[in-house]
Amino acid sequence: MKTQPFAANFSHRDISSDEEEQKIIDILSLVLEGLGGTMPPNTEIILHDIRTPAHSTHTIINGHVSGRQVGDPIIAAPVDDQGLDLLYQDQPPSKGISASIGHYRSRMKDGRELKSATVLFRNRQGKAFASVCTNTDLSEYQSLHASLQKLLGVDQEAPQAALQEQRPTVDDLIEEMVSSAVNLVGKPAALMDKNEKMQIVFELLKRGVFVIKGSVERVAHSLSVSRFTIYNYLEELGYSGGAKAASKQAQRVSKKAATVKALPTKAKKKTKTVQVRQVR
Repeated sequence: MKTQPFAANFSHRDISSDEEEQKIIDILSLVLEGLGGTMPPNTEIILHDIRTPAHSTHTIINGHVSGRQVGDPIIAAPVDDQGLDLLYQDQPPSKGISASIGHYRSRMKDGRELKSATVLFRNRQGKAFASVCTNTDLSEYQSLHASLQKLLGVDQEAPQAALQEQRPTVDDLIEEMVSSAVNLVGKPAALMDKNEKMQIVFELLKRGVFVIKGSVERVAHSLSVSRFTIYNYLEELGYSGGAKAASKQAQRVSKKAATVKALPTKAKKKTKTVQVRQVR
């Protein structure tokens, strides 16, 4: 896919980085509202204000696809959402706003498969401040495929209907992610050694848990350790800045995590970085 730099003249005077970020978010919100009338009902578009990860969902079109709404946290994303991987990729400072693009497959808790894409926006310091994500529910296409297979004499199990669930809180989401990681280790926290607990912290780091304020304390409680122990684990994994440095750690994490058994990746993605000229 080819991309072209763009520039927008917001003002005749210099504006601060915060003003620049907010104006871009406002414009992206208008773009989403405009596209909303043309999107098929099985395609969700969501704008995240990453500056407030605990309630990052700023604008959302067709939120019924993932069950999200305005004000939901960034970790309320679909399972296997590799858009978070872009957040951890180091990016050097630039002369203007830059954007990273990722395409991947994800899925919902009820098993529905999604075709997804993320565009992550970074400021001149290389810090992520916003993202636009699309998620297309493939259920109807897969159901049509199954019907065609049935006509052709190939048996295939019918897709399950989407489950109606109560909306989870941030604490619920973190607890669920911790429980999922603990189950992969296969033993209660009280019986785990240091490497096993670091494996859990590594998995939670990949899923973006530590961008949420207070997450370290929640994880520490679940693993029956102190928050200082979690900070030490994060430092050993190359994640040294807590939630404030969430966008700068991917390369160091992957290098330092050699002693931790990494969990399998279920989807491949391709990314492209686009440089955009400074907005004035």
